[in-house]
Amino acid sequence: MNAKKHISRGITVLMIGSLVVLPSCGLVDWVKNTFGGKSSTPQSSNEMSVAVASVDDGSAVLVTMNGKPLITKNMLEAEKKKLIEANPQMEAMLQLMDENQLNRNLVDGMASREIIRKYVKDKNIQESEKYKHDLEMALNQVRDLLNTRFFMEDFQAEVTDADVRNFYEENKDAIPNLILSRGGVEAVGISFANDKAAKEFVEKVKAEKNNIAAAAKAANLSEQLKDFNLVNAESIGINPELRDKIVAIKTTPSLQTFKVGNEVWVVAAKRKEEPQYRDLDSVKVEIRQLLEKDKTMKVVEQEIARLKKEYGVALQEDQFARAADNALGAPQAMAKAKSVKTAQAPVKKQDAKQAAQPAKTLA
Repeated sequence: MNAKKHISRGITVLMIGSLVVLPSCGLVDWVKNTFGGKSSTPQSSNEMSVAVASVDDGSAVLVTMNGKPLITKNMLEAEKKKLIEANPQMEAMLQLMDENQLNRNLVDGMASREIIRKYVKDKNIQESEKYKHDLEMALNQVRDLLNTRFFMEDFQAEVTDADVRNFYEENKDAIPNLILSRGGVEAVGISFANDKAAKEFVEKVKAEKNNIAAAAKAANLSEQLKDFNLVNAESIGINPELRDKIVAIKTTPSLQTFKVGNEVWVVAAKRKEEPQYRDLDSVKVEIRQLLEKDKTMKVVEQEIARLKKEYGVALQEDQFARAADNALGAPQAMAKAKSVKTAQAPVKKQDAKQAAQPAKTLA
């Protein structure tokens, strides 16, 4: 048990260290440091600097580079805070870890990040065209993500408790995660080749006080008696038509006779169990989030459609026609134009006379 916990914590520490090294973890600060929060184009190598701690930081120095402070205690704590803000789900995980081990791995990750920054600066890699190109693409992606997020926040839809309840009631049978048990009709049955044999068996069942198993045993038909267990609309391994007839049974216990294809089934319905669902209170948070996203997206789509008109955005639909449509469209258009021209041309007397004559059959 302890070994497993130790391994789990070790994996977590490695994961956290990797997050610190990866650019995404400090992406906003990196963008600010690189571009000052203003420019959208890469700065020169002279403006890029390693994040060296200030002399008046006042906290203990944890890492030095060439004898100068690189990472301090305050910087470490700030990094922890950023890590949790970027990954809220990790807060509970961090509380379970040994603090010294966590600090060591975080500092290792921060130091690796600064080493990479210095290497890139010293090698002047950031001045290469590929670096600038990739950097510009990354910044554009980040900007578009932020634009989309803030745009959607302006149109956040409100979901009421009534909305949540209505969705729950209307969809609880269609969403598997909401269903604990589909319920159904507990039934057993036996098939016969014709109505006469089925009616005779029904009389035997009644004679046995509606005990279909006893009647089948007395008639040496026990091996043909089939236990369907709980039958519901999702049941498999049973003829769909027979399944639907059993599901439709209203009264239990009861004895029913059904004609299904070339067979006649005698079915004993023992009891009916209602479907069971997860309690609404246990799923209302998830449902609310789902509805908020759905309603927000609808509002956003409507707003974008409105803004298209306001901003005069027009799609040139003819530019998106399929090549096959264009290839077929050209001769069809020519043929249509030719037929229109012919129809509009004046008819000569001779042509009119010939047109009045019956057409000759070509051999």
